[in-house]
Amino acid sequence: MTTFVRLAVLAGLIVWGWRYLIRSREPHERASLSFSDGSAIVLEPGSAEFERLAAIARSALGPAAVRGAVRRS
Repeated sequence: MTTFVRLAVLAGLIVWGWRYLIRSREPHERASLSFSDGSAIVLEPGSAEFERLAAIARSALGPAAVRGAVRRS
């Protein structure tokens, strides 16, 4: 039983470390568009299309997005 608990704690630390250290290097803003036929488009941060879509989304969110109150994932 002790071995199982140690293994679970170790697995939890590995997952936390991966999410905290590795994934934090990726861009915080992402955009993808999915269509009913199953196709999808992923827009890269910095592209004109991404910036246009992000501006529309920020204006739709209102003042909270401008203040930074909305958490970006």
